[in-house]
Amino acid sequence: MDCSVRYLRGVTEYATLLHAYGLAVDTPGHLAALAGDDPAARARALEHLWSAIIHQGTPWTATPPAALEVAALLSDPRVTDPGLRAELLNFLAAVAEAGRVTGEDLSEPDFDVDAVLAEVLRDGDEEGIWEDERLPDALYLRAVLGCQQILPTLLATATAALSDPSPQVRAAAAYTIGACGGGDASRLEQLAEAAGPDERAALVLAIGDLGIAPRRHLQDPHPGVRACAALAPALADDPAATAELLAALDDPTAADDWFTNRPPQFSTRIRFILLAAAIDRLSTPDPLLPAAVRLAGVATAHTCDQDWGLLLRTFFARYAGGPLTAVQHAYLSALTANPDLWDPTHGNAALAFRDAGLPYDREACRALA
Repeated sequence: MDCSVRYLRGVTEYATLLHAYGLAVDTPGHLAALAGDDPAARARALEHLWSAIIHQGTPWTATPPAALEVAALLSDPRVTDPGLRAELLNFLAAVAEAGRVTGEDLSEPDFDVDAVLAEVLRDGDEEGIWEDERLPDALYLRAVLGCQQILPTLLATATAALSDPSPQVRAAAAYTIGACGGGDASRLEQLAEAAGPDERAALVLAIGDLGIAPRRHLQDPHPGVRACAALAPALADDPAATAELLAALDDPTAADDWFTNRPPQFSTRIRFILLAAAIDRLSTPDPLLPAAVRLAGVATAHTCDQDWGLLLRTFFARYAGGPLTAVQHAYLSALTANPDLWDPTHGNAALAFRDAGLPYDREACRALA
């Protein structure tokens, strides 16, 4: 069936579905644009996927059917650009992650969701959805369950994309496979044998996401690949993996430049991810001091929550006033040496110091240190 006809027939369906900004009546047009020849429309369509269809990790009722359309597009002969194909796979990975929520009540609602939704929409007032006490939660549940139900299709699509000639696409496919929580880890290992460092890192991260310990990759010649292996949940209690994280943090700014194409699993600076993992695994933060001092020298007030503020809370977790330990003294001294960290208008930085039981005042902290 011609894609334009299929999308046209989907307008009525999408008119009863929601994305982050309301009824998804505009979604079919954006989906059609992904396979079109208008670069500007395609760019708007990608923005629509990331801002409306999956909004900061939150799925909506339009998310599952839109994801199925995207999965189908990856076998469309018009969708050949590696960058576009990789981005569509990354979107599918985000959808898969949205369907793997834990700790939420996913029990079926005790009312007819479709009937209530139809009644609310009968007058054309979609704001009525949010005024109903039951409907928003029921629709969120439907979105999450829908994402779960399409995981087999997303996994099959990603597995097929492992044969793509582009390493960027293969890396995105590996990410999606790991996000789906299934797949053939031996195929990922086979690809890693011949892959360059950028792709190999994504493959190793995916192997870890499948619950497998990629221990042999702790000996990889590339420091980024070794660190990606060390991040595997199955190696959380492995001393060699923790030592690799600490070694990577010896030069935290270098870690951010390990890759030409950063693994798609990393949505932020690599040093932030390594640091959070190391803090989580260590029974005492003292081994982090050398890296912490280096980080304090290159950080800014804006990275507070991701690096130096996180370390401040960690080193001073039990501080209740009085003399500082040697580690606390060294770290606080390093912070006071960097003028960029002391911005009285930066609320998060002030909050980090308050949580640590310290004044957000450079001279006062210099006197303490």
